[in-house]
Amino acid sequence: MAEQLQPVRVPSGWRIDWNTLFDLEPTEENARRGYFGGSSLFLATHEQRRFQIDVEWRPEDDPGGRYEMRVEYAPWLRTDRGRRRKGPAPAFRDAELVHEFQTRSRAELVQELETWLLHCAEWVREGS
Repeated sequence: MAEQLQPVRVPSGWRIDWNTLFDLEPTEENARRGYFGGSSLFLATHEQRRFQIDVEWRPEDDPGGRYEMRVEYAPWLRTDRGRRRKGPAPAFRDAELVHEFQTRSRAELVQELETWLLHCAEWVREGS
């Protein structure tokens, strides 16, 4: 039987870049089967609002690890006069950390993830 992905309510505007967040508990067997490996379990980007949310399992493949969620914001590039520049998609390599969350509980992670997906879909971090 194929494992199911964890259901997550995602507001409009988000692009799900990566999703291997399964509806599974972190056990030795599930870690051995690779469900808690890789650098990212869930990655979503909201280009219009310039937010990115990344969920990882740390340390990788360790059933004793924990979920780590990061919410980042990529500020708008500005002209010399301070106005927003139109153009390229946000570059998150230099993003500002807005929120961090760590837990061993998948239920707590999903609640926090859904809260921040909704918050960032509505939040305007900086003016025009």
